[in-house]
Amino acid sequence: MAQEEHAHALEGRLVRLRAWEPADYPELVEMFNDPDVMEGLTAPWPSTAEEEREWIESGRKKGDLMFVVETLADRRPVGALSIGRVEAAPRTGTLGMFVGKPFWDRGYGTDALRVACRFAFRQANLQRIELNVLTVNRRAIAAYEKVGFKVEGTRRRGEFARGTHQDAHLMGLLAEELVEEPEQ
Repeated sequence: MAQEEHAHALEGRLVRLRAWEPADYPELVEMFNDPDVMEGLTAPWPSTAEEEREWIESGRKKGDLMFVVETLADRRPVGALSIGRVEAAPRTGTLGMFVGKPFWDRGYGTDALRVACRFAFRQANLQRIELNVLTVNRRAIAAYEKVGFKVEGTRRRGEFARGTHQDAHLMGLLAEELVEEPEQ
C-alpha cells in the first residue's frame, strides 16, 4: 500500500471521516431529526444532543468506529457514520449512517461509505460489513449498491419506523467486493 494512501486513510474524493467533537452534536442532531431524514432511517423517534453524545461515548467504549462525515472542501459536517458490533472471530461489523438533507444528491454519502469500508477492511482487518436498511429507502440502497453491497435477504416487518412495521433489507459487503471509484 502506498504511503500517501495510508496517510489519508479516512479521506475520500469529497469527504473525510473524523472523530466527534462537542460542537458537532447540536448541528448533526438537528440534521438527524429532520422528518425527511428520519423517514428513511430505522430510528423510530428523534434524538436529543445529550442522547446522541451518550450513544457515541457508549459505542467508543465498546470499540465501535464512530465518525462525523465532513466535506473536504470546507470541513463542514454533513452526517455521521458508524461501524459497530464488531465480532472478533469472523471479523464482521454493522454499518449505520445518515447524511443531512441539505447535502443529499452530491455524492457525499457514497464517498463516505467507500472511505469507511476501505478503512474497515484495510486498517481494521474486517472481512464483512453488513447493514440494515428500510426497503423504502431507495436513495440509501442505491448508494450502498454503488460501493458493492448486495441484498442478502429481506426482513419482513423487521423494523418499526415511520409509525408502522416496515420491511428491511439485510445488505452485506465482503472485503474483496468493495467497488472503488474509477480513476478520473
